[in-house]
Amino acid sequence: MDKLKHNYKYNIVGGLLGAFVASSAGFLVTYLKEVGGNDMHFALLNALPSMIAVFVLIPGAIIIDNTKNKLKTTLIICFLSRAFFLLYAFVPFLPKALQPITLVALMGLRNAPEAVWGIGYQSLVADVFPMNKLNAIIGDRNKFNSVLTIGATFIVGIFLSLNEKYPIDILFLYEVLFVFTFLIGTYEVLQYKKFVFDAKAPQKSDNISKKLFHIIKTLPEHPKYIKYCITVIIFYLGWQMSWPLYNLYQLDVLHANAAWVGYFNITSTIVQFLTIGLWIKLTDKLGNITVLGICMSLMALSPFAYAISDTLPMLLAMQLVVGSGMSGATTLLFNELIYVSPEKDRTLYISLFTCFTQITSSFMPFIGTFVKGALSIHAALYISGIIRVIGAVIFLWAFRKERQS
Repeated sequence: MDKLKHNYKYNIVGGLLGAFVASSAGFLVTYLKEVGGNDMHFALLNALPSMIAVFVLIPGAIIIDNTKNKLKTTLIICFLSRAFFLLYAFVPFLPKALQPITLVALMGLRNAPEAVWGIGYQSLVADVFPMNKLNAIIGDRNKFNSVLTIGATFIVGIFLSLNEKYPIDILFLYEVLFVFTFLIGTYEVLQYKKFVFDAKAPQKSDNISKKLFHIIKTLPEHPKYIKYCITVIIFYLGWQMSWPLYNLYQLDVLHANAAWVGYFNITSTIVQFLTIGLWIKLTDKLGNITVLGICMSLMALSPFAYAISDTLPMLLAMQLVVGSGMSGATTLLFNELIYVSPEKDRTLYISLFTCFTQITSSFMPFIGTFVKGALSIHAALYISGIIRVIGAVIFLWAFRKERQS
């Protein structure tokens, strides 16, 4: 019990520090704007990390499972991810023409250790904590993280807006933020280093590789899994298309500053925190598929909400409603993925689906900015919303006869 409490404590503290890192990373969008980012840079900002994730997810899982010291290897990877914040701080020292593309490249490259760190953390906590307590422990961690994310985002947004009241270079404020984030991230790594547990023997890489090729070869034997992948990816196409459009609409059309970007992030976190319990309870009454339909429909309305909003307060109010579907959709879609994935080698099936979505997210942001340039940002948002609606309808039709709980 003492060991459990010890690990619980450092898991919570590490999670809080990681939540600050994630909050800081949320302002890289405005940082890119400050260093001269254009539409193409914002498309790359969303697409490049996904391109890189495609190549590291499966190899990363194999590395984590085969290392002799999972804790040490995982934390080294985490530290590499946090070290990129130091590199972000040095971007303004480069020639002006190179600053935006360098920042985008660094953000894309950072996703290699960040993606593997995500896999490593999940594998690590499965070794550190008893499986029958893992859901509650991770749930507590996420609750604490949500509270800190709200506070950190608010404070950082105010900090990055100091140049509006005082004669301070805005880029200097970002440099201070990112150096501080690196220090916080380093301290985060030291917290996880304090985990005490009995390490499990590593797996053999050839077995994992053979399993992956076997899974791909035998996909036709699992029609529910294939049906899920096809229908959900259609919805993802509309979702991913709008990623750069949201940033561009906030910054270029509504002229949001760092503080307003923080307000949007805070609102999203609060709404998801307050509604996730409601969606889970509704699944007990209405069934998983029905509630998924409601959540996906709300997410489909989000691009339309952006397109008709002509002020920042109006958009913020809209997001309180349509943004509520995201927490339910992401949670229930993942639960459904677990259900349709074959029990044997389920982790690899989930990783394979993740790779599919990373592939689509490597080009859909470009399509979004292309449509924006060819037509308008409003037209691009409407098209994104229509694709989401089509994806949601196809998903509900395909699974209409499946389980409802």
